[in-house]
Amino acid sequence: MKDLWHNLVELVPVLAVAMFGGITRTIAGKARGEAYSFKIAIPEIIIAVFAGLLVHWITSEMQISEGYRTAAIALAGYSSRAILAILNAVFIDLVKKHLGGLK
Repeated sequence: MKDLWHNLVELVPVLAVAMFGGITRTIAGKARGEAYSFKIAIPEIIIAVFAGLLVHWITSEMQISEGYRTAAIALAGYSSRAILAILNAVFIDLVKKHLGGLK
């Protein structure tokens, strides 16, 4: 149980940075004239957190400095929908490559 709690506490900065990226994107969208409401903002922030977590877990095994990883997580939060589309395409291509012989 302590290990789980320790892992969750380690993710708090990741969640905060990704959430900040999502909030920034929502505010930037408002500046461009997009409609603003909490019905739009809350899902965008949740999607930003998810994208930030994915980038965190993908980059955690790489030899990347903490500053670059933090920037990548923040940018993933800001551009979460595009990041998820890229990761989706890469993942599907990877699966097709490994399971290409199966039909």
